[in-house]
Amino acid sequence: MIIQDSAPPGALVVGRLARGTAGESRRVVHVFPADAVADTGELITGRCGEALTRADVEWVRPGTGMPCEGCLGLQGTGMARYPRPEVGV
Repeated sequence: MIIQDSAPPGALVVGRLARGTAGESRRVVHVFPADAVADTGELITGRCGEALTRADVEWVRPGTGMPCEGCLGLQGTGMARYPRPEVGV
């Protein structure tokens, strides 16, 4: 349950596409700012930039499910991510 009135500024919540709305590989857990959750628009945008239909989001506890790398900050931080070196190089 999300209680927007009691959330401190900058609070984050996590959610993913609900079962049956997408294949399991698309049901990664995204991070959302609590103030965006309080908004009444049809779409809600995660930190990674993925826009989900609010009605399709299942709110979960932190640590549940496979996390979205972009939402965790593993991309887009200005730090280069290089592919793994080829074997024998």
